[in-house]
Amino acid sequence: MEIGNKKTTLKDNAALYNHESDGLTDKEKFKSLKGKKKWIQFRDYYLLKIVATIAVLAFVISLLYTVLGPKAENVFYAAICDYVMDYGKIDELQAEFEEYIELDPKKQETIFDNTFSFTTEAIASNQKFMVYLACGEISVVLMPQSIFEEKAVNGAFKPFSEILSTEAYLKYSDRFVMCGTCDDDGNIIENSEKAYGLCVDGTRYFQNENLPEPVVLAVCVSWENNEVCTDFIDFLFK
Repeated sequence: MEIGNKKTTLKDNAALYNHESDGLTDKEKFKSLKGKKKWIQFRDYYLLKIVATIAVLAFVISLLYTVLGPKAENVFYAAICDYVMDYGKIDELQAEFEEYIELDPKKQETIFDNTFSFTTEAIASNQKFMVYLACGEISVVLMPQSIFEEKAVNGAFKPFSEILSTEAYLKYSDRFVMCGTCDDDGNIIENSEKAYGLCVDGTRYFQNENLPEPVVLAVCVSWENNEVCTDFIDFLFK
């Protein structure tokens, strides 16, 4: 055969010019192969596609499960504000408390968040706190007394008379931090002083004697489950 003035080394009836002449589909050709040839054909033309397809399907299924699957219920959220506690200690506190309340990790979760800093990142922390408070996300806060008082006068917390049993109220009465609340004009309402805070200094996880002021625990006004907050208080003082 000649192409222009050059000759090719292939014969006119070579397989290159007749690769479709057998009339077989790719599937039929694959079925006709035997032994090693069949494996080589499968490896070269099908294996990579199959592995890639499985990988994509696995990723899609995992993504759908993450987005649409059942979510663990948040049963407790503690905001640790302006208190230096390393992550190892926080993880220890969280693990021990979850064991204390016999939490089911498949259906429930707790959150211990120490990213609030009203002294160094006041704007961001206040915005986050107000949003979470409005949504009823935070169970309790643990913060220096001066910051607690700023929040308490604006009605951010529940009085412990609405949270604790009579027995528990008497038990912790010497730890209470009293505070009044303001009216819409920012004036303290007469006779509004109640136990909105509980000093936790000296408990196992709050023993830093060098702190400039007491650490106060308060229960957020929009949190509904008082029982788990009582459990946390009992856990700290056990």
